[in-house]
Amino acid sequence: MNSKTIIVFHGFLQLPNLDKLELVNAINEYFDSTEREPIRSAADSEFERLRFEGEIQCPCCGR
Repeated sequence: MNSKTIIVFHGFLQLPNLDKLELVNAINEYFDSTEREPIRSAADSEFERLRFEGEIQCPCCGR
């Protein structure tokens, strides 16, 4: 794995099991879909909402 993948995977491993399952289900939905843009747009919108509200903090490193 490259360094970016290792960093993301390390963060994934720090999540509680139910959060891991939720993430795996979301990734599976994305890869199983032929219409990925709406999924990506929804995730981008949610991320921007969290960023705007100041709620973004990495669960593995706290940044």
